[in-house]
Amino acid sequence: MNESLAERRTTGKVDFRMRGVVGVWLRHYTAFKGGWMVEMTGIILEPLFILAAVAFGIGKLVGDVEIRDGGVGYAVFVAPGIVVGNAMWHALFECSWGAYRRLQTNRIYDSILAAPVSMRELALGEITWGATRALMTTAAVLAFATVTGLVESPWAIGILGIGLLTGFMFGGFGLIAAAVAPSTHMLTLVFTMVGTPLFFFSGTFFPISTLPSWVQPIAWALPLTHPVRIARALSTGDLHMGLLWSLLYLIVAALVFYPIATRLLRRRLLV
Repeated sequence: MNESLAERRTTGKVDFRMRGVVGVWLRHYTAFKGGWMVEMTGIILEPLFILAAVAFGIGKLVGDVEIRDGGVGYAVFVAPGIVVGNAMWHALFECSWGAYRRLQTNRIYDSILAAPVSMRELALGEITWGATRALMTTAAVLAFATVTGLVESPWAIGILGIGLLTGFMFGGFGLIAAAVAPSTHMLTLVFTMVGTPLFFFSGTFFPISTLPSWVQPIAWALPLTHPVRIARALSTGDLHMGLLWSLLYLIVAALVFYPIATRLLRRRLLV
């Protein structure tokens, strides 16, 4: 190993290069293309089944739900949460389970770092690919929701950006989990103990105001609550200044998770 590469791997004190990030992203995109038909079933079909069940099944049994600017049908209320909720799932899976395989099982990271690519570039490339997967499912499910009449405002196009930000946030969190998980058995806790509670208690399926008063502050602190809140406002046209706080939450969380993931990934790979 030459001196400059050794320095990159042990200290990370090398200028950040965007081409390194792009290189990691292109590597994952190339692998994705090799099995895109199978990959797209998870990106498109699974969330569509959930949304269709709500729109044409449960939504017919539940009355209107009150939001800030009036009442909306239950299917209209739930659809934005399902859209960004699936963005969370895909980013979380790709950057935790997928990253763990590349890190521990297939040892792909060793090859990537020999390119050379710095640890910061590797981490951001991973998170960016996770965010790309989140954007794919956001676009597919949002299009279905629009066609089936579950979107009431042209502002809903902004949900694409929220899905991407959600991907960056949970991609960073997933990479942190991959870097600290001692085994795949422990990694499953990310989905059972983190992903599932977030999906069901972040205002996706019912207003947070229906929860007990002592639980509501906890629900508002959950990271998925804020993209759900913004997506619902964009979908229904119920825009207000309070959404800026939720947007700030998203951005800050993404910016915080990235350096933590980089540091933990460096420690894991250099052990």
